[in-house]
Amino acid sequence: ALRDTAVTYDREEVCLKALLISVLLLVFTGCAHPPRLATAIDIQKKSDGVILVILKVTNTEDRATTPIALELTGQARINGRWDRPTSLLHPAAFVLNRKEEREITKIWRIQAEGVRTTLVLKEQENGRLLKTEKVEKIF
Repeated sequence: ALRDTAVTYDREEVCLKALLISVLLLVFTGCAHPPRLATAIDIQKKSDGVILVILKVTNTEDRATTPIALELTGQARINGRWDRPTSLLHPAAFVLNRKEEREITKIWRIQAEGVRTTLVLKEQENGRLLKTEKVEKIF
Protein backbone atom coordinates (compact mmCIF):
# COMPACT_ATOMS: atom_id res chain seq x y z
CA ALA A 1 0.00 0.00 0.00
CA LEU A 2 2.88 2.34 0.75
CA ARG A 3 4.29 1.75 -2.68
CA ASP A 4 0.98 2.68 -4.37
CA THR A 5 0.90 6.07 -2.61
CA ALA A 6 4.50 6.80 -3.67
CA VAL A 7 3.58 6.07 -7.30
CA THR A 8 0.50 8.29 -7.03
CA TYR A 9 2.55 11.19 -5.64
CA ASP A 10 5.14 10.77 -8.43
CA ARG A 11 2.41 10.88 -11.08
CA GLU A 12 0.86 13.97 -9.53
CA GLU A 13 4.26 15.65 -9.37
CA VAL A 14 4.96 14.80 -13.01
CA CYS A 15 1.52 16.09 -14.05
CA LEU A 16 2.01 19.34 -12.11
CA LYS A 17 5.47 19.89 -13.68
CA ALA A 18 4.07 19.24 -17.16
CA LEU A 19 1.24 21.68 -16.49
CA LEU A 20 3.67 24.33 -15.24
CA ILE A 21 5.91 23.94 -18.29
CA SER A 22 2.88 24.15 -20.61
CA VAL A 23 1.64 27.32 -18.92
CA LEU A 24 5.10 28.92 -19.12
CA LEU A 25 5.39 28.07 -22.81
CA LEU A 26 1.98 29.58 -23.51
CA VAL A 27 2.91 32.75 -21.62
CA PHE A 28 6.19 33.20 -23.49
CA THR A 29 4.79 32.43 -26.93
CA GLY A 30 1.72 34.55 -26.25
CA CYS A 31 3.92 37.57 -25.49
CA ALA A 32 5.92 37.22 -28.69
CA HIS A 33 4.64 39.43 -31.49
CA PRO A 34 6.25 40.69 -34.68
CA PRO A 35 8.09 44.00 -34.47
CA ARG A 36 6.18 47.15 -35.39
CA LEU A 37 8.10 49.04 -38.04
CA ALA A 38 7.48 52.27 -39.91
CA THR A 39 9.01 52.62 -43.38
CA ALA A 40 9.44 55.46 -45.84
CA ILE A 41 10.83 55.36 -49.38
CA ASP A 42 11.94 58.60 -51.01
CA ILE A 43 12.89 58.66 -54.71
CA GLN A 44 14.82 61.65 -56.08
CA LYS A 45 16.14 62.23 -59.59
CA LYS A 46 19.52 63.95 -59.19
CA SER A 47 20.54 64.11 -62.85
CA ASP A 48 19.76 62.46 -66.17
CA GLY A 49 21.28 59.11 -65.26
CA VAL A 50 21.27 59.20 -61.44
CA ILE A 51 18.33 58.39 -59.18
CA LEU A 52 18.59 58.29 -55.38
CA VAL A 53 16.42 55.80 -53.50
CA ILE A 54 16.37 56.56 -49.76
CA LEU A 55 14.85 53.96 -47.45
CA LYS A 56 14.09 54.69 -43.79
CA VAL A 57 13.12 51.89 -41.41
CA THR A 58 12.05 52.85 -37.87
CA ASN A 59 11.34 50.64 -34.87
CA THR A 60 8.25 52.15 -33.21
CA GLU A 61 8.41 49.95 -30.09
CA ASP A 62 10.17 50.26 -26.74
CA ARG A 63 12.11 47.03 -27.26
CA ALA A 64 14.67 45.76 -29.74
CA THR A 65 13.42 43.94 -32.81
CA THR A 66 14.21 40.44 -33.93
CA PRO A 67 16.69 40.38 -36.85
CA ILE A 68 15.03 41.97 -39.90
CA ALA A 69 15.77 40.99 -43.49
CA LEU A 70 14.79 43.41 -46.21
CA GLU A 71 14.85 43.48 -49.97
CA LEU A 72 14.13 46.46 -52.19
CA THR A 73 13.57 45.81 -55.88
CA GLY A 74 13.11 48.41 -58.57
CA GLN A 75 11.82 48.79 -62.10
CA ALA A 76 12.62 51.61 -64.50
CA ARG A 77 10.23 53.02 -67.07
CA ILE A 78 12.13 53.50 -70.33
CA ASN A 79 10.42 54.60 -73.56
CA GLY A 80 6.98 54.01 -72.06
CA ARG A 81 7.68 50.42 -70.93
CA TRP A 82 8.61 48.96 -67.55
CA ASP A 83 11.77 46.83 -67.52
CA ARG A 84 12.31 43.73 -65.39
CA PRO A 85 12.59 44.14 -61.61
CA THR A 86 16.17 44.28 -60.32
CA SER A 87 17.41 43.99 -56.76
CA LEU A 88 18.49 47.39 -55.46
CA LEU A 89 19.06 46.65 -51.76
CA HIS A 90 19.54 43.36 -49.97
CA PRO A 91 21.67 44.09 -46.87
CA ALA A 92 22.53 41.60 -44.16
CA ALA A 93 19.79 41.16 -41.56
CA PHE A 94 19.92 43.74 -38.78
CA VAL A 95 18.37 44.50 -35.40
CA LEU A 96 16.88 47.88 -34.51
CA ASN A 97 17.04 49.01 -30.90
CA ARG A 98 14.06 50.73 -29.28
CA LYS A 99 12.87 53.72 -31.32
CA GLU A 100 15.93 53.42 -33.60
CA GLU A 101 15.81 54.57 -37.23
CA ARG A 102 18.05 53.25 -39.98
CA GLU A 103 18.48 55.09 -43.27
CA ILE A 104 19.89 53.33 -46.33
CA THR A 105 20.63 55.18 -49.57
CA LYS A 106 21.02 53.55 -52.97
CA ILE A 107 22.48 55.42 -55.94
CA TRP A 108 20.74 53.93 -58.97
CA ARG A 109 22.49 54.78 -62.23
CA ILE A 110 19.84 54.46 -64.91
CA GLN A 111 18.20 56.59 -67.59
CA ALA A 112 14.49 56.48 -66.78
CA GLU A 113 11.31 58.52 -67.14
CA GLY A 114 9.93 56.89 -64.00
CA VAL A 115 10.68 54.22 -61.41
CA ARG A 116 8.75 51.97 -59.08
CA THR A 117 10.06 50.09 -56.09
CA THR A 118 8.82 47.20 -53.97
CA LEU A 119 10.01 46.77 -50.38
CA VAL A 120 9.67 43.42 -48.58
CA LEU A 121 10.45 43.17 -44.83
CA LYS A 122 10.67 39.76 -43.14
CA GLU A 123 11.79 38.33 -39.84
CA GLN A 124 15.14 36.66 -40.49
CA GLU A 125 14.67 33.83 -38.01
CA ASN A 126 11.38 32.41 -39.27
CA GLY A 127 10.74 34.17 -42.58
CA ARG A 128 7.47 35.73 -41.37
CA LEU A 129 6.38 38.58 -43.64
CA LEU A 130 6.26 41.87 -41.74
CA LYS A 131 5.48 44.40 -44.43
CA THR A 132 5.41 45.09 -48.17
CA GLU A 133 5.31 48.55 -49.65
CA LYS A 134 5.23 49.81 -53.25
CA VAL A 135 6.18 53.29 -54.41
CA GLU A 136 6.04 54.66 -57.95
CA LYS A 137 7.35 57.98 -59.22
CA ILE A 138 7.19 59.42 -62.74
CA PHE A 139 9.64 62.24 -63.53
